[in-house]
Amino acid sequence: MTITAVALDLDGTLLPRGTHRLSARTVAALQAVQSSGIRVIVATGRAVCAVPPALLGGFVPDAAVYSGGALVLDGEGRTLAARCLDDQPMYALVDWCEDYDYPIAFAYPEAYYAYVGYDRMTGFYPAGMLRDGEDQDRHLEGKPFAAQCCMPPEGAAGFTERYGHLGLRLVPFAPGRYDVCPPDTDKAAGVRAALAALGLSPEGLAAAGDAENDRPLLALAALPVTVESAPESLRTAARLTVPDPEQEGVAAFLEQLAACRGGWNL
Repeated sequence: MTITAVALDLDGTLLPRGTHRLSARTVAALQAVQSSGIRVIVATGRAVCAVPPALLGGFVPDAAVYSGGALVLDGEGRTLAARCLDDQPMYALVDWCEDYDYPIAFAYPEAYYAYVGYDRMTGFYPAGMLRDGEDQDRHLEGKPFAAQCCMPPEGAAGFTERYGHLGLRLVPFAPGRYDVCPPDTDKAAGVRAALAALGLSPEGLAAAGDAENDRPLLALAALPVTVESAPESLRTAARLTVPDPEQEGVAAFLEQLAACRGGWNL
């Protein structure tokens, strides 16, 4: 098969968790893939504000999917697709989190705004990426793309039981932490929009991920790739498993892909 595009998760896939910059080898591998004619799409649960140029080491992808698929930008930062949380699901989330004292922050282009539990969320986000939204008025200027909340599994299950009719997707990305996405929004939908804008199809897509929020993306790809620390159910569904980002496994895969200019034997 011929790979024409790669869609890559950041945290836990390209980027070791707890670090804030891609390694020099990973940046060079991304550039090599792009130079070989393969389009590169970043697909992350992070909001756009949480992916500064320094994190990517100056690399500019052909397109990027943010907030778990809610926002898709081209390489020049122009919007290709966008979905926002409407008032009703947003208010339901805030009410639920206030009732049970669960921290929650909403994703905007310039920052995350913590509507509940700001003090308990500050250590999770890089400096300047989280603002105190206790006044709960940022959404009056524009709706958020998504949310991130901290709650136990029973809290997420209880929210879904009460508000499942709203169609929100609560996707775990770390223990006790969830991305909350608008209905019918996931990384696969975002990557489809990016591929369409690039004039490509999923038949030539390779994708790499490590967590539950990557499952739709890996199902979309012709060549799904996971890292060794991914859940077993994700690894068994993949065509290829590579070492974790600490060992630069995806970088090595990208180097091979660039060397064969997208040709890959399954």
